[in-house]
Amino acid sequence: MDLTPYIGYLVTAALTFIGMYVATKNANNDKFTELMAQNAAQTAEIRALKEQVEKHNNVIERVYKIETEMVTVWKRIDELKEAVK
Repeated sequence: MDLTPYIGYLVTAALTFIGMYVATKNANNDKFTELMAQNAAQTAEIRALKEQVEKHNNVIERVYKIETEMVTVWKRIDELKEAVK
């Protein structure tokens, strides 16, 4: 059986397969690189938001403490007013 007429078809099929493989691999690498960049950006945003939340929580705690101390201060002021009368 003579395969010479089919050699061109086989070479063309092999080159097409190799080209498709390389193109798919490069496309996947580009997508992977893009996803990694997006992941890094999201991680940085989450880190920044976490820092902002921590600052906010610290402010809330400090304000609560000040409000609690102000109640004591106003009571003391009222006591002094009574003592002055």
